[in-house]
Amino acid sequence: MGIAVGIDLGTTYSAVGRIDPTTGHAVIIRNPEGEAVTPSVVAVMPGGKTLIGAEAKEQQELGYTETAAFFKRSMGQKDFSLTLCGSQYSASDLAGILLRGLVQQAQEVSGETVDAAVVTVPAYFKNSEREATLEAASKAGLKVLGLLNEPTAAVFAYGLNADGASRKVLVYDLGGGTFDVTMAQVDGEEIRVLGSDGSHMLGGKDWDDALVRWITDQFSDEFDVDLSDDSEQMGQLAVVAEKAKKRLSRANSAPIRVSYQGHTGKYELTRDEFDDITSFMLQETSDIVDRLFASMDPPVSWQDVDGAILVGGSTRMKQVHDYIERMSGKPPLGGVNVDEAVALGAAIRANQNASGAPTMLLGSGSSPSPSDGPSMLLGGRKVTDVTSHSLGMIAESSDRSRYVNDILIPKNSPIPARQTQRRELRVPTSGGELEVYLLQGQEPAPLDNEVAGKYVFTDIPYVGDGRTLIDVTYSYDENGVIAISAVQTETDTSLPMHREPVPEDMSWATRSPLENDLIEKKANNGVANRGEVYIFIDMSLSMFSGIYSAIAAAQQFVYQLNLEYMHVGIIGFAKQTKIFQVASSNNSEIDDCISKLHDLFENKACGLGSYNPLGLLRTLYSDYGTNKIALILTDGEWVGSHHAILDAHSAWRRGIDTIGIGMGDANESFLKRISSVQDLSELTDASHLVESFSKIARVISSGDGLVR
Repeated sequence: MGIAVGIDLGTTYSAVGRIDPTTGHAVIIRNPEGEAVTPSVVAVMPGGKTLIGAEAKEQQELGYTETAAFFKRSMGQKDFSLTLCGSQYSASDLAGILLRGLVQQAQEVSGETVDAAVVTVPAYFKNSEREATLEAASKAGLKVLGLLNEPTAAVFAYGLNADGASRKVLVYDLGGGTFDVTMAQVDGEEIRVLGSDGSHMLGGKDWDDALVRWITDQFSDEFDVDLSDDSEQMGQLAVVAEKAKKRLSRANSAPIRVSYQGHTGKYELTRDEFDDITSFMLQETSDIVDRLFASMDPPVSWQDVDGAILVGGSTRMKQVHDYIERMSGKPPLGGVNVDEAVALGAAIRANQNASGAPTMLLGSGSSPSPSDGPSMLLGGRKVTDVTSHSLGMIAESSDRSRYVNDILIPKNSPIPARQTQRRELRVPTSGGELEVYLLQGQEPAPLDNEVAGKYVFTDIPYVGDGRTLIDVTYSYDENGVIAISAVQTETDTSLPMHREPVPEDMSWATRSPLENDLIEKKANNGVANRGEVYIFIDMSLSMFSGIYSAIAAAQQFVYQLNLEYMHVGIIGFAKQTKIFQVASSNNSEIDDCISKLHDLFENKACGLGSYNPLGLLRTLYSDYGTNKIALILTDGEWVGSHHAILDAHSAWRRGIDTIGIGMGDANESFLKRISSVQDLSELTDASHLVESFSKIARVISSGDGLVR
């Protein structure tokens, strides 16, 4: 039986931790060079052999170009691809090579088999980045026990709950390529993460890049030579800058020497100068800390922080220590090497069960000493983490004037989290589908957030009158990975789902749903208008002399439509409103329904009187096509006419067109007020009814669209 390890998969350096079976302490498994951390660099050699770590970085520093570094910043980016020795590599491919190499090194050094691991990720990693990390582990053949947020792992490593004290701890995690800040409440044997924020595009590399720009400016001013035109020279400058930055963590100045094209520049960079040219990035971390404080409920300030933990090699910079002490009034908490804390915390978590109890037996006679390193027994026995981003979906506003971010799981919700949102959907008889666009972020406008995925639910059964309720559920697990499912409530059926790539063009989400309806109508004109027409037929007793004309008009209307594109439904109304035929493309079904209207009239199928039927418009239409039309035939004004006008106006806002045709004692003014298409709304008589319906059918079939 092998061991379970913790892996800090870092942007610039990675580390592997384990639990010492004798002492119960979390310890780093050093690499073959005897170092605690391994450069996160991959090199592909001719013939396909891959190198990682110090060997790969040495190749990089010698100018070998078939190397990759900082690929962690591109995790989850579908358009990222790197060509090395003629082969294409995604960020997860490169991370998989690195993980496989780290595990092999750990096994060689420890002499034990690595069975499984907890892998750490930045707290601010989004769903696509977390899924890419799991994919990388799978490519490495590694069994992942879970993903753990790096700041949470650091809290484990510091063992802050050993004394049972209650305290609020800020974890300031500045690595080589990412920055996270987390607030955690430590109470006895429990760690509760209260909130996280950060940026996966801010880290020590950016300090290096700022220093490289400073060096190139100095060299250009002195010799009028632009070093940035030579990529190989810029690679060497990156090494020089990193070494100077590290020296300034322990000295007040750093000498820099650059030789190029016969010129040699010698510069002395002071710590104050370094702090000055990089101050905007330190300020960016400060802004993120302030943003985290403001997002807490209730908001907190530095006065509420009992102590700050520094994590990540870039926190060795003196400016970071000064910033923490200046803001909190006390020096950062110490106790664990900033490069090792995350891997050590992950190792502790890898050897605990869900409730925080150790899962491995320690050797007899062990007596862990805190000075020897963090102990599995001193680490957090139970942890409650939170969501780093709000999770929502693209939805229509109630008045269909815009698309909105409908948030299901708010930012900083305890995880695992699960939330269900009910959606109403119209489904044609042939079945329907539902598209869900996953949003990560809390901005109201959908495209101001990350569109993290497109989930398509298919084979939704037709039920009742075609109106169905779908429960869409978002789940956010302990790894920070999102799952989306849906159930049709009427049938209690779990709907099949598949994921599709998010379209490159999402501009439709910047328009209103009503605008998109019009655009789709115009786009369909070259083929045919697609949609549904419902014929509302007055079945009150006053229609006695006109029912046959109504039947003939309806039959002629249907005859003139192409049912492949325009589906037709039949509704009768009097005291009650009844759907006799759901919108369909089946000609025989529709014709049979129309033929039975006289018998239904004779049997008073809809009762007596004339009552408003337009309340049905709100839920009547399915998602088929964009044209939604109600053709309303009546011979009088209705009980509830005021509500009918309000219902009609509400339908117009939903993109539904209404056309009122009157016979007998119908009121022309009332017809106009319930009709969105004024030029087709009219009073007529039985002898001209077929003509009126035929004219409407011709306009619908023309592809020119209805004009309000």
